Amino acid sequence: MATRKTEFMFLLALKFTLFIRLADSVVPQDEVEALEEIMTLMGATNWRLNGNSCQLEVISEMPKPHPEADAKVQCDIDCNNDNSTDCHVVSFVHKFYSLNGVLPRELVKLPYLQTIDFAYNYLGGKIPSELGSTRLQSISLLGNRLSGEIPGELGNITTLTYLNLEANNFSGTIPSDLGKLINLQALILSSNRLTGMLPASFAELRSLTDL
Repeated sequence: MATRKTEFMFLLALKFTLFIRLADSVVPQDEVEALEEIMTLMGATNWRLNGNSCQLEVISEMPKPHPEADAKVQCDIDCNNDNSTDCHVVSFVHKFYSLNGVLPRELVKLPYLQTIDFAYNYLGGKIPSELGSTRLQSISLLGNRLSGEIPGELGNITTLTYLNLEANNFSGTIPSDLGKLINLQALILSSNRLTGMLPASFAELRSLTDL
């Protein structure tokens, strides 16, 4: 009889624990896997995302970072809402860590992502045109080693309010498609190898205050 009572109490405790875990807001597994894939491609292999807390955790030793180094993930404000079952990654910051990978096209696997800030790294290669299908609001790639032409597909991100591509190795002309960024407030392109004139389409950037 005592054994049955013990088993019953154990099962009750287990069900209660599972209920609490299900009630907690967690990052969907596909977003956790996507972010870890993105970090690997960027060269940020010293971190992992804790899907239960939406926090980056250091998993291996690394050199002492720059005093202004910052690495963090933020999830949406509904994470602690009693009616919410999932947290979604909305911001990913990883700057001043000398990352020497690439800017991954896999960022599109984070459908709720609004902000990326990868300033002051050594990211190389091109900006993937796939980013044009995102709903990003802020992009900072300041101080990297990105090259090639600025993809016109960025003009499809009409949610964008801030775009900083300063101090890279971009070449060619500025794509006229950027004139479709009707909500853009800041566009920073200095210290690159761009040529030609500003596109006439920039006359449509009525919200722009910083160029």
